[in-house]
Amino acid sequence: MDPTPAKKSFHRRVAVDTPEHVRLDYVLADVGSRAAALAIDLAVLIVGMLLLGLAFFYIGRLGSFFGSLSGTLLIFALFFVQWGYFLLFEALGGGRTPGKRAIGLRVVHVGGEPLSFQGSVLRNLIRIVDLQPGISGVAGAVCILANKRAQRLGDMVAGTMVVRDAGGGELLATDALPAGRVGRPLLTVEQFELLAGYMARREGLDPWVRHRVAESVLTALGPAVDLSPVDTRTTPEGVLSRLHEEEAPRHAARRGGASLQAATMAREQREEWAAYSELVKKGRKRGLKSFTEGETRRFGQLYRGMAADLERARTYGASPGLLGTVQRWAGAGHNLLYRARGRAAVSLGHWVWAGFPRSVRRFHRPILLAALLFFGPMVATYTAVDGQPQLARSLMGPGMLTRAENTVKDDIDAPYIGEIGPAAMPLFSSSVITNNIQVTFLTFAGGFLAGAGTLFILVLNGVVIGAALGAYANEEVLGVILAFVFSHGFIELGAICIAGGAGFGLGSALLMPGRRTRAEALRERGRTFVSLLAGTSLMLVIAGVVEGFYSPSTLPAVAKFTFGGATALLMLLYFGFAGRKSGTPASATAAPAP
Repeated sequence: MDPTPAKKSFHRRVAVDTPEHVRLDYVLADVGSRAAALAIDLAVLIVGMLLLGLAFFYIGRLGSFFGSLSGTLLIFALFFVQWGYFLLFEALGGGRTPGKRAIGLRVVHVGGEPLSFQGSVLRNLIRIVDLQPGISGVAGAVCILANKRAQRLGDMVAGTMVVRDAGGGELLATDALPAGRVGRPLLTVEQFELLAGYMARREGLDPWVRHRVAESVLTALGPAVDLSPVDTRTTPEGVLSRLHEEEAPRHAARRGGASLQAATMAREQREEWAAYSELVKKGRKRGLKSFTEGETRRFGQLYRGMAADLERARTYGASPGLLGTVQRWAGAGHNLLYRARGRAAVSLGHWVWAGFPRSVRRFHRPILLAALLFFGPMVATYTAVDGQPQLARSLMGPGMLTRAENTVKDDIDAPYIGEIGPAAMPLFSSSVITNNIQVTFLTFAGGFLAGAGTLFILVLNGVVIGAALGAYANEEVLGVILAFVFSHGFIELGAICIAGGAGFGLGSALLMPGRRTRAEALRERGRTFVSLLAGTSLMLVIAGVVEGFYSPSTLPAVAKFTFGGATALLMLLYFGFAGRKSGTPASATAAPAP
């Protein structure tokens, strides 16, 4: 179902051939319309965040408990607004955000299928790259202008495109019939223009010239239609005059955009189209599973009939209104049919137990590369900072050094970041979770830059952590920071390495696409590595809860070291053995369907 460019016009178009050999034409959204939709969405986002902030501000004034609760909820709410607004609206709204709905745009896959949840995740994670440099959006705009499907970078990874959405509308029961005789034009447009030109100029011609021109026109039109005179007394001028009288209404109807045959077809198919539209509306609301056996059979028959009617409407030269409406409803049936077929059948429990660890084992090479590029700079920086306080200060800034200098020496149970009361723990935990998940998102998206963005984030975080460890070692309080980090560190740092492996896997599509084109490799590997990214998010939620509630607790350091060691052992067992005895094929590593 690879799209092929439609004929050139003012707007860029693509034509998609479905498995039923039906051509669906789409008008691609241009940069201006997409920028307008984005501006509306950003306005909604800003207003929403302001309202959330105002609401939680007043909740926080009710007391310290409500202050911590409102702050926690506000952090999660802002995170989900920032990362989930586009993702969820497009995934659950048929590829439309409020901005796209207002402008009349929709996101679909390049094969014409409706936008999947996985596709929405991919295109919106890469949005951060499209907005570069800064938040200017230059990268995405240039890509839209240069790409034949008007795809930004996120669309290329997700295999999607943004098209103009003319809306649903009701199927037309009739197309207005113009005055004149019903029937298909006998002459082509060029032949009728020849005839009409003669009729317009004949009065200005001398009789003998008019007669000779009429004979020439009659001879030119003869092969296309039987133009024999009714009897020997009928002149060529009379035959042409009669033909013009019959053909003029038909071609006028064509110029007005209302084919007589198409209008007749609309009348004949009134009941079929009404039944089909009702089934499509029901399927949109409840899915194909809500159909009875009879409705399922009926839908299949009506969909095939609608596909045939679409081709007939094109052949008959139907009006733009009728043709567009028939195509939209044929496309709606196609989307409904293939949305049901494309849903993943992997349960959440099976994915957690088998799918995710199997994916980690399958892609262990890029994950190990990410670990090397993360822990390597960490160890190198720690070694360089050891005994060099000034270097530590330049890498970390005065804040971390001041904290290290103020830490109580010879007391491994001393708090790493000061006392965190029970009321503040939820706020601290939510900050950690959202920040770390955002880092993994950026790590993955950075892979689109041929892995350079992923490399930068891994090395940067390795240097920062190594410098922090070195700063505490210089103050002889290394055990304090290790006691804090040990509880959650294996889960958290492991998740970053897995996300880095996913980013490198995405980048390999540009550097080593294999026998596929780079666009095909991007789409395939982007879908593959979504499972890894979903798994890291789950890991970081667990790590954030531990870091927010257990790591800063007043428990002795030995308890925290023991907890961290047990966590490391469980991770080795989980990623090494979970899912190995599952009967599911090794290739089934997709994330669970929403």
